[in-house]
This record gives sequence, structure tokens and C-alpha cells, in this order.
Amino acid sequence: MRRLILAAAAAVVLSGCGGHKTPSGTSTKVESKPFGFSVVQDGKTVVSTASDGLWFQLADSGEWRYLNDVISSHGNVYTVGTNDPGRTATVTLTRRASGVRVSVAIHPTSDIGQVYTAYGATTADHFLGSGERTDGADLSGKVVQMKVGIGCTYVSVPYFASTAGWGLRVSGQHVVAFAFPGSPGGGGSCETGDEQPCTFHAETTQVGVCAKGARLVEDIYPGGFSKTLQSYYADAGRPRVPPPSELELIKWRDKVRGPGALYDDVRRLQTARIPIGWVLLDNPWEVCNGDLKFDLNRFPQPAAVVRRVHDYGIRFMLWISPKETCPNGYPAVGLAGPHPRPHHEVLDLQNPAVVAEFKRRLRSLVDLGVDGFKGDRGDEIDFEGRDLSLTNAYPLLFERAAMDVLGPDRGAIFRAGTQGTQAVVPGLWAGDQEGSWAGLAQAIHAGASAGASGFPTWGSDVGGYSSGGGSASLLTAELFVRWAQLGAVSPIMEVGGIGLNATPWKFGGSAMADLRTAAVLHYELFPYLYRLLQRQEQVLHPLGADYPADPGSWSADLELLVGPDLLAAPVTSSTTSPSVYLPPGTWVDLFLGTTVAGGQTLTRLTPIAEFPLYVKAGAVIPFNLRTAHGSWWGVDELTHPGRAGFLATDGAQLHLVGQPHDVQVFVSASHRPVAVTIAGRRVRWTWSDGPLPGVVVRVHGPAVEGRIALAAS
Repeated sequence: MRRLILAAAAAVVLSGCGGHKTPSGTSTKVESKPFGFSVVQDGKTVVSTASDGLWFQLADSGEWRYLNDVISSHGNVYTVGTNDPGRTATVTLTRRASGVRVSVAIHPTSDIGQVYTAYGATTADHFLGSGERTDGADLSGKVVQMKVGIGCTYVSVPYFASTAGWGLRVSGQHVVAFAFPGSPGGGGSCETGDEQPCTFHAETTQVGVCAKGARLVEDIYPGGFSKTLQSYYADAGRPRVPPPSELELIKWRDKVRGPGALYDDVRRLQTARIPIGWVLLDNPWEVCNGDLKFDLNRFPQPAAVVRRVHDYGIRFMLWISPKETCPNGYPAVGLAGPHPRPHHEVLDLQNPAVVAEFKRRLRSLVDLGVDGFKGDRGDEIDFEGRDLSLTNAYPLLFERAAMDVLGPDRGAIFRAGTQGTQAVVPGLWAGDQEGSWAGLAQAIHAGASAGASGFPTWGSDVGGYSSGGGSASLLTAELFVRWAQLGAVSPIMEVGGIGLNATPWKFGGSAMADLRTAAVLHYELFPYLYRLLQRQEQVLHPLGADYPADPGSWSADLELLVGPDLLAAPVTSSTTSPSVYLPPGTWVDLFLGTTVAGGQTLTRLTPIAEFPLYVKAGAVIPFNLRTAHGSWWGVDELTHPGRAGFLATDGAQLHLVGQPHDVQVFVSASHRPVAVTIAGRRVRWTWSDGPLPGVVVRVHGPAVEGRIALAAS
């Protein structure tokens, strides 16, 4: 009789209150023999567990055991049997505003290595998320370990979304893993130290989810990429909006012998009229790593150095890390390990006394006038053998301590990150890529995947961190300029490294001129980029995120959407004739002013001073064009009081309200028009030769409305 009752219950659609049917919204449908469930949105199945879709692995033997039939249920809580004698599972399905929370707990917990769930999918599906990845944003065909570490990834996020209309987040900081259709199975390529990684069978019809330990809690979000990302933010924290200064150009060198190099960087860029907002003093500047005190042999008067930088009108950023080689002054139990390299432990930031001393030292640096921190090496640890969650949680402990000292109005960039980091730190940089064409491609992938994983404020070292094998031979002037063009469209533009990118003037005057073009474009884009950040919208992201049904967009994995209206295709090889794919629609080439039909791949002649950059036809976006004569914005100005700028395409509808008195509208065009009209009325205009050619119209606010049109004859 009990089995008959359970079989009848299998078809019941469960809402938030028992078994009442829900005509709209999110619900679940449960099968009891064997146990499985579907997530239903407005009466339509979004995703279902796969056959044998819930299982666990025994730690000692490595054998897999499966959940089978429901033994009993109470509301949304199910006791489920397993094929491991004496072992049961409790599965709880909780309806939430954003979707369904799934909790799977195995009892007893002894000898449980990891818990798995699997959901139906196909090799035609595409997936985004999981953190910052250098091997491509599309996760299809991959096994991905969610473990922060230099052998895995700097930024690990246990969240993904599918073109099939759903996303998933694993709650907490435990080490987890995903396997996507088309993957070869196994544990993937992530180095996990001495610990056994989550492993999977090769599979084409499901997505696998694995969590270390005896419990797995996950949230399933119905919806497309944008909606599921917003649901993820609601659970994990919304991205922190950086101060505007975060988007100013950051200049640094890997090593300096004294303050003279800092002053030289500022003078060199200012003399070349390259905008600059920050000087970053990188490691080493301390007596020994982690001391957080200036080496007085190199910097006899640290406060005077900071004041001198400020006198140039530049902010001062300082490299910090939680690694310790000289722990004097910390509590006796202040260090934690293990660390991949001996004698390089990290601060035990779970210890309140250690955190207090760490923050006291950081605060003394802020008192010297330091304006921001570059947080490094929060990922050079592996605590998995001691604590299943500390390896992923440690970067967040580091970031919270540092940002508590800095406060909300100062800039900072960090290398490592995890779920929740986006709500704490104002920005990420992509870590250590080689200064090669392959390194540039990795940086593009990192930016796209970080953006799709909830990190909109991102950038990379222009030219890469190192130039390969201790030689500068890989980093050419051409590669440096192409990387600078990626920096132009990234929220964070950081110039520096070990190679010649630390002293780019050694590339020659032409490269410096091209760096200036890229940096000026970055400042022109500031109001557009910053508005996206204020709205907590994606900035750099893959084409497939906005064009999920377009196969060509998934193939163009070295191109980037910049917000909803711009497309950038950085040149990633030594060529001036790259292939560019444009998604469906009509696009305007900003460096040529020409209109191009989308849905095709084209070959675009691309001299070194320009790169493929397109705006959607009909778009109107904030944009502070610097004109050759009479520019409204100074070299280092992001904005100017009483002025606003916009970029529009020919025929776009202007609806600019609440504007200051002076408004500049730039219309991309390939040839000078005969006349320019707004709402059918002629307006005065001037022509800008470039680097972006087009018409410049200056009008008055507070409202500028009507169709802007260029008359060819």
C-alpha cells in the first residue's frame, strides 16, 4: 500500500506548500521509484535529473553508490534508500523566489568522499560560468574543478548557466566540480595537490555536479544567461561598484630599486600625453615578504614618496599579500599551511588576533597616504586535506580584511577570487599570463569567462606578466600594442610586467603613440563602462551570452561583447588581416565609420593603430570622444563638470534627458556629410578625422531628443 501511495504522489507538482498545484511560477515534480525530480517553470519542465542522477562515492574504496527508491516523505523532504546497505539519503526540495534549492545529505557520513547530482543535457547545449578560465568561456565538453589555486584557476565560482534555459549554483565554499556533455570524463586538468579530485564518467546526455563531503546543496535557476546571473547575485552577493578612479590607467614595474622608477613612469607617460591615474609599487618593497613595512634601504622616506606621487596628480597603489616569510609581531600560531613551496606559509586569517594585527599593519600604510591595494597570492595555498572549504574561502578572508581597511571609496584589484568575492572587492586582474600571442588569447578567455561568472570589473597586464623564459624576445611592439587594445575596452587598464611592457618607451615612439591611442579610447569609453558597472551589468562577456542560438557566436571565442552594444575583436596574431565574426544584426565599424551586415565572417584590414571595434546600429551610448582640437576633456580626465558625451550611429533615436548644459554627440561615419539634423532640424557640426572618424555635434541640455541623421547629398 505504501508503494502505491508513493507512486500516486510521483506525479504531484509540489509548490511551496505541500502538494497544491501551482499554475504559474517555479515548482518541482517528483518521481519516487527510482527517486528523481524535475524543475518546472510556468507548467513547462526546465530541467530534470538524469537517469541514476544522484549518487555518492566512498572515500576508502572509491566505489560509487546510487540513490534508489523513496522510503518516506514529509512535505518537501524525502528519505531515499541507496544500494549501500545501512545508508540512506535525505533530499530536500525547497521552492524559492529564484528557483529551487536542492539539498542532498548522506547518512551516516562516515567514509563519504563526495556527493553527485546529474541533470539532463545534450552536446548541443552551451554553458558559461565557473569562474575565470584561460581555455575558453564555453564549458561544453569540459570537466571543471572548482578549486582556487595556481594549478587550477585564480578565480573559482561554483555557478554555471546553460543555453537550455537554466543555471545552477552550489552553495558554500567546498571544493566542487562540474562535468559537461561531450567531456571525456575523469577529473579534468586541474592540479589538486595530494587530494583525489571529483571524477566523472564520459557522458553526452547530462551535466554532472560533484561536491566533496557528505552533503551537496545547490540552487537551480530557471531562465537565460542574464536572468540566472541575477539570481546568482541574489544568493552570492551583487558586484561591488568600484570608485571611478579604478578605471584610470595603472602603471607598474615588477621590480624597482627605489622611488626614482615610480617618478620616471609618471613623467614618461605624462610627457607622451598618455593618460595615467595610478602608480603601483609592486613586490618587493618590504624588508621581507609579509612584513608590510617599507624597506628603508630602498625607500628611506615612504611618506615622502607617496606625497611626491600625489604631487603629480597620481594615486599610489601598493602590492600586498597574505604570504609570510618573516612573521615577527604576529601571534605565535599566526601562520597556516600547507603551501606548495616550503617556508612560504600564509597568515591564519581564521584567527581573529592575526586578522587584527594584519589590519593594523595595512592601516598604517593607508595612514601614509596609500590609496589602494593590489592583492596577490591569496591562491597559493592548498588546505583541502585539512578543511574542505578553506582553500576556496581563504581568498575571501584576505579580501575582507584588506577592504575593511581601505573602505568603500578606494581602488583595489585582486588576483584570486571565489563565490562572494564580487561583492567584496572592486576589481580583478587576470594574474600571470606569458607575454606572447598565446598569453593574449588566454587573457581574452579570462576576461570573457570572468564576466560570465559575475565579475564585471576586470583587466589584464598589458603585454602579459612575463615575456617567457626570462627573455623579452616574445614580447614585441606589435603584441604590446594589440594587448593595449584589449586594455582599452577592459574596465581595468594596467600597464606593466617583467618585460619591456614595464618600460614601453623602449619599444619606440610609434608604439608609445599607439599606446596613447588605446589609453585615450579607454578614457573615452569610461562613461559607458562605468554606467554598466553602476548597474551591475556584464561588461566583457562572450558573444554567445547575448546570441545563444547563433552557432557563429559560440565559435568566435576570441571576440568579446563590451556591454550590450559594443563588440571587440582583439587581434591575436601577427597579422593585419584578421577574420572577424559579427553576430546577426547591423554593425558600425568605429575605426572606419562603415556599416556592416552581421551574421557573417569577414576579413578586415587592420593596421597596427586600430582594431576591429563595432557598435550596434541604432545604439546611443555614453562616450567622451577626445577631438584633436578643442577637446572637452583633459588628458587625464574621466569626466568634466557640466559636460556629457555620447556616441550614436546614423539614424539613431536620441532620448537624452537630465543632461548638463553642454552635450557632445559623436556620430561614426566614413565620409563627411552635407548636413546633420536632429529631429529634422539642421544643427552645426564639425568633422573628426580620427582615430575614430565621424561627425561631432555640440548642443545644450537638459534634453536632446529626436532622430539624428547625416545627409549624404
